[in-house]
Amino acid sequence: MRKDFYVFRHGETELNKQKRWQGSGMDYDLNENGIKQAQGLIEKLKDKGLEKIFSSPLIRAKHTADVVAQALNIPVEVRNDLRECFYGDAEGQLITDLQKNVPEIVNNWNSPNYFNIRFKNGESKKEALDRVLNELVKITSEDFKIAGVAIHGGTMGAMLNYLKYDFDKLQNCATFHLVFDDGNWVVEGDVF
Repeated sequence: MRKDFYVFRHGETELNKQKRWQGSGMDYDLNENGIKQAQGLIEKLKDKGLEKIFSSPLIRAKHTADVVAQALNIPVEVRNDLRECFYGDAEGQLITDLQKNVPEIVNNWNSPNYFNIRFKNGESKKEALDRVLNELVKITSEDFKIAGVAIHGGTMGAMLNYLKYDFDKLQNCATFHLVFDDGNWVVEGDVF
């Protein structure tokens, strides 16, 4: 049976604004701009037929999901395995510092050619991807046709890499249409 997902990244946090590497070890809420971005998602998603939203447990994703869900009058279900990758020693570090100190990781994180990279003491890109995809497969057995998924830039990028979708950068509240049909995942259309 076909399941449609509208996968979206959370709104901006202060760490995003400060250009710091933010993973599951950093649980920051949306800043004022992030709340506005989440409100902008309502327009993107209002005509998509969402029945519910599955969300990462991290505050920034849950807050984004709640803003959309409240406007669309649908429920939010938190799923722990939808959380962002844990980046170990890189958590909270300035991206410019990481580019100097570990460029082989930072410069290749969004590349579809690198899945087994990881920051020291962190989860690998592949481990995070497998965790999120396994959770989405579990979710497909539930009773709905179209759902939202509130996640994070790292796991969203890893998913797009895995599905061979080319992208430069995923802005806060970037969204894409993911379809699960006959055991296969497909991205329909562009990231918007």
